Amino acid sequence: MLGRVGTTTGRPWPTLLAAVLGGAMVGLDGTVTTIAAPSLARSVGASIGELELIANVYLVALAAGLLPAGRLADRVGRRRVFVLGVGLFGLASLGIALSHGVATLVVFRLAQGIAGALLQPAALALVRNAFAPGRLGLPLGIWGGANALAIGLGPVLGGLLVQRLSWPSVFALNVPLAVVVIALAFWAVAESTGPRARMPRVLRRLLALRGVSLGATLVSVSSFGVFGLLFLLTLYLQNAHGLRPVAAGVWMLAPTCVVVPGALAGGVLAQRFGPRWPVCAGFVLAALGLAGLSRLGITAAFPELLVPGALVGAGTGLCAIGATEAMMGAGPGEAGGTLSGLQQVASQAGGVLGVVMAGAVVSWRIPAVLPERIAQAALPEATGARLRAATEYLAQGVLPPGFGEGPGSVTAAAAAARLTFLDGMRAALLVAAAVSLLGAVLALRLPRPAGRPEARAATAPAAPATR
Repeated sequence: MLGRVGTTTGRPWPTLLAAVLGGAMVGLDGTVTTIAAPSLARSVGASIGELELIANVYLVALAAGLLPAGRLADRVGRRRVFVLGVGLFGLASLGIALSHGVATLVVFRLAQGIAGALLQPAALALVRNAFAPGRLGLPLGIWGGANALAIGLGPVLGGLLVQRLSWPSVFALNVPLAVVVIALAFWAVAESTGPRARMPRVLRRLLALRGVSLGATLVSVSSFGVFGLLFLLTLYLQNAHGLRPVAAGVWMLAPTCVVVPGALAGGVLAQRFGPRWPVCAGFVLAALGLAGLSRLGITAAFPELLVPGALVGAGTGLCAIGATEAMMGAGPGEAGGTLSGLQQVASQAGGVLGVVMAGAVVSWRIPAVLPERIAQAALPEATGARLRAATEYLAQGVLPPGFGEGPGSVTAAAAAARLTFLDGMRAALLVAAAVSLLGAVLALRLPRPAGRPEARAATAPAAPATR
């Protein structure tokens, strides 16, 4: 039988604020962690493989837990699960801030991912429950844009904290934010539940809808490029280009903050015209931006990153929110928690693949280009052999220990290391651009809108069969 299904209950706009702040914790954590990666690696002695593990164990735990968490939210209450997720996220963040080794970091990042899995689908379901079906476009655009703003401000805020304090401070920031979100949720959010159907049955019924299945695929593709880009860009800016954390954070505003207007535009355009063309256009813009960023050099000036980075950000906002609207609009409101979980699984899975691809392509490319870079630098054979044995360091754009590079000095070995990393980054960004173009082609298969949003909501498919 059906549980209670809320429709425009509670305080809609304060509910949206609570969901936005909760989601911002996750988005902010992603980019502040990225900007802190070089400092964290030096502090705990992490290799690029261990950096990928620290980043991906969170994403994998998040992706694996999202669908069960979405169903749990539908069963026991979306506000209850949301508050639980926010509280656990704050506690896990505190554990990370107190960690001093790779193993402990991995454990608490795993816990943080589980907490995020509880938080994220419940947050989006709360927004779906607070607003009428025909008026979801703008709230979804605000939700996506605000989360993108948190992602965009993360590098600058993280850079300030790392440079002025230390990398643990970027995680400790989540603790007071969690307290504020929990208090707001208890005041503003109405509890709601959904249908108590078996998970496999619900998923089969939802994925049979083309808007849901194709929308989930496109959400995943939209995350693939931007997650891979952010992983590489922070290594490029701090290790290869030589910027300090705050300056690197400012440079990263181009591909992150521009997601905000892109997301708002994506929500409005998808609500007005349907998601097909906004999503397709977004992927084309992202592909152009990624291809442009692949041309960056070691001494690139900020304007060289600004334009292509802005294209990636605007395109990602357009396609991610348009694809999300396609998913949420195609499924029944009673399955809001499950739809939200599916959307987040798709996003995180795409992000994991993007980070893995970025690291793998860079590591694969290094052995192919290193001999040429060593020859260009006219390095002695012994030095060249040492470089060839140091792929883990070169894949981060830094020299292995013992090369004696002083602050501000640019030796031939340092130049070879940085240029080798740049070759790998270029190849990875071109792969991401090709995947984005594939997403543009897939977006053309999204269903055409049957009419105005109100009409589409009135003819939405029936809820999945219940027990």
